[in-house]
This record gives sequence, C-alpha cells and structure tokens, in this order.
Amino acid sequence: MSGSLLGLLAGCELAGTSGSPADPNQCTPQGVHEVVQRFIDAFNRGDIAQLDRLVSQQQFVWYATDAPGQRLNAEAYDRENLMAYFAAPHRQHEHLVLKSLDVTFTDATRGGLWAHLTRSADDGLPPTRYVSKGEVQCSTTPSSLTVWAMGRYPWSPMELLPEAAALILIAAGIGGIVLLRRRSALRIANAPKAKSNSPR
Repeated sequence: MSGSLLGLLAGCELAGTSGSPADPNQCTPQGVHEVVQRFIDAFNRGDIAQLDRLVSQQQFVWYATDAPGQRLNAEAYDRENLMAYFAAPHRQHEHLVLKSLDVTFTDATRGGLWAHLTRSADDGLPPTRYVSKGEVQCSTTPSSLTVWAMGRYPWSPMELLPEAAALILIAAGIGGIVLLRRRSALRIANAPKAKSNSPR
C-alpha cells in the first residue's frame, strides 16, 4: 500500500461519542451499513446518478484508492470530477464485494467504519483483498459517504488463484508421503536383525 494512501487511511480520526437517541438524524450502525451497501451496489452497476446522491456534496472529504484507477493526494479531495472518475472503472467492469464491515462509532451526525472487501477489474486486477476506512454523515438527507479510502490488504495465501493453491496442496501432500516412506525405510534398516535358529 502506498505511503499516500496509508496517510489517508490514518489521517481521519474516526472517533466520536454516542448522540442522543431522540435525535431524528442520529447515525446508527444499521444506517451506516445501509449507506455502504447502497454505495457498493451502485458502484458495481455503474449507476452514476445514485452514486452522486450517495457521496456527500456538502461534507465530502475524500475518495481514495490505489491502482488501477489510482486516486491519491489532491485528486482524492476533488468532488467535482468524482462522478466522471466513477464511469471509468465501470467500463473496466470493476467490482467490489463487501466481506465484512465494522462500525467504529456513531453519534448525532456521523458514523465511522472499517470494511473488508474484494476488488477486481478487467485492467489487471484479479480478485484482491482490500480494506477501506470510511465515514457516513447523517446530518442531511439522504445519509451519504464523506470518506472512502481503500487499499490492498496485506498479502495472504488465500489470495492465490484456486489452481495455484491446489498445486501447493498437492506438492505438500506428495512431500509428506515421501517423508513418511523415508522414515519407514530408515526404521526397517535400523531394526535389529533376527538371530538365525539353523544348526551349524
């Protein structure tokens, strides 16, 4: 993950205190989940009109990601060209799959989140694990994203293609069988010889 993206992920302190339950604009964990899921659904469909509603215009902070479609530094803060930007990954069939979402806080106006996703695209990105830091605002209607910064999750063997993973498992199995056979052969070779009972 690039230093710029790490800075964005770490730069916004998503911490708050619980607001009054009577506040009609109170952010809730369920509300944060719903905004994120609607955003991902609209992103995958390439629904620019819906994305324009789901990304805050009044309180937008940034939308950042690494390559493909890298969007970092000053560009990440630019709301004006964001809808045109969203059209490009749709042409490359970019697809996000939400794996898990943790709501880190909610208060009267905001909700913070960490999400784990799988991101893929035709322009050189096989299904890859990503992590995203985000924030939802609930002070205006509709509730919408103000922050979304995502980058590759640390590499894991689970990211291997199924064929490669199968080859590794097969190789490990063969290696285990060979090792067991060698140990058996050594035990037989080192076993005490039986004394012969034949007369001299």
